[in-house]
Amino acid sequence: MALYVEKGVLPELRVPTNCAWRDIHSFLGSKFDWIVAAESELASRTTAPRNIYTPGGEVSYLGRRVPLVLAKSRFNVVEADDTSIYVSCANPSRPEAVEKQIIHWYRRQAEALFPERIQVIGGLFSVRGNPSRVTVRKMKARWGSCSSTGEICLNLLLMKAGLPQIDFVIAHELCHLRHFAHNASFYALLSEVMPDWKEQEVLLGQAV
Repeated sequence: MALYVEKGVLPELRVPTNCAWRDIHSFLGSKFDWIVAAESELASRTTAPRNIYTPGGEVSYLGRRVPLVLAKSRFNVVEADDTSIYVSCANPSRPEAVEKQIIHWYRRQAEALFPERIQVIGGLFSVRGNPSRVTVRKMKARWGSCSSTGEICLNLLLMKAGLPQIDFVIAHELCHLRHFAHNASFYALLSEVMPDWKEQEVLLGQAV
């Protein structure tokens, strides 16, 4: 069983399909104080700006807010320069259509950027460890993950954050190649590689 708490929405409980109701009630009862504390802590956080997929809207990209310029086209095209992100699609008046194109664009940018940053951050380790594979996908509950086989997966929505915050997530996952659990050795290694990781973790929560 797992609980997910997000700001502004009801807590979500996920349970196996064969789980008994008495076990569910017992689990929720044991976690009641934790839910209240988590919701209070989330309410006190600075809210990350949301992407606005309408004419005149803005989206987050590498830690800054960038205006959107929308146009109707038979072809789906997303391009960016120093001032704006240009989106052409069949239905630019539909926010969900624009969002779909931006998410695809985030993925392309992430697939180019993340391997480069893995090489850079990997060079900070005294004993270098290389992931067996790197994948990029949109995830709801995590910024990254590392499997027991050394495969690292990174959330494409990290493209909304600044480069230091992206590097923090990458450093975190690379540390798991040496220490799979979040134990003292893991955090000692993370602090060695990225001394300001706690600050970057807070900034990440404010940016995305």
